[in-house]
Amino acid sequence: MKQPTILITGGTGFVGSHLVEALIESGQKNIHVTNYSDKPGFVHQLLPPEQIHKLDLTDQEKTFALIKKLQPNHIYHLASLAAVGKSFNNTKQVLDNNTQLQLNILEAVKQFTPQSRLLVIGSAMEYDLINSYPGHSSQAVTETYPLGPASPYGVSKTIQDLLAYAYAQSFNLNIIRVRPFNHIGERQTPDFAVPAFAQQIVAIENGQQKNLKVGNLTAVRDFTDVKDMVKAYLLLMEKGKSGQVYNIGTGHGYEMQKVLDILISLAKTKIEVEIDQARMRPSDVPIAVANPKKIQDLGWQPTIKLEKTLERILLYWRSQS
Repeated sequence: MKQPTILITGGTGFVGSHLVEALIESGQKNIHVTNYSDKPGFVHQLLPPEQIHKLDLTDQEKTFALIKKLQPNHIYHLASLAAVGKSFNNTKQVLDNNTQLQLNILEAVKQFTPQSRLLVIGSAMEYDLINSYPGHSSQAVTETYPLGPASPYGVSKTIQDLLAYAYAQSFNLNIIRVRPFNHIGERQTPDFAVPAFAQQIVAIENGQQKNLKVGNLTAVRDFTDVKDMVKAYLLLMEKGKSGQVYNIGTGHGYEMQKVLDILISLAKTKIEVEIDQARMRPSDVPIAVANPKKIQDLGWQPTIKLEKTLERILLYWRSQS
């Protein structure tokens, strides 16, 4: 049986690199990724150079040309500017970039590969997690929870999600949408809290830094290991219902203080913590926990415990130093 042609946009990034690994483990070879920068990354060790395409997805002509040439059967659309905190300072760039590349992919599929199955990655940050709603619990958010993003990043992901919905409905495209909650693992940049903690702990262990600087530690987040997250993506590509949206998360919330405590318990030296106002966001969602029943009904379950993930992240940063 002929293998499908798989395209992962943003496939050299944090999640993309783990998705490539998982696809290779499942026996897939015909995997293509787009890469925004020239920098060789982890994925360059996994795929031949002719399957890594340097491409700015906001360039419509080049995006169209790649989709037309590859004729992918499966597209995992991961590409976007992703840091929530940074989006407050570069709002225009985040909105312009994430909207334009979404439109380009959707138009390319509509015009050149309407048979492609497309997984569009949204975000838990699309939901209105700051206000409470009668009959809804922000303790475990279902897919019908009201949308109301509180950051420019969340707004950009909502636009991507709803554009995908509009194209699925209007042009009968085979699109599945996901709203992943927080996911962590090795190779995630320190623009995110958990790798930022780990990187600093290693710097303190090595005598390069005095105190561990943190932002808001009262926020509660639902953390999935990235290796479990990409398994959810693979399952949805196979079994997800076209036109539907799926939350992905464990259903368990952890206060950031608890996550930090676990990491500090794994440190090789005494760690002093210092609150850094620069790491506080203009608006921060207090609780973001998924109700993952819809994807669990398809057979997905997270398998990796938070402590194990945090151990791996710390080992990764030690290997980088």
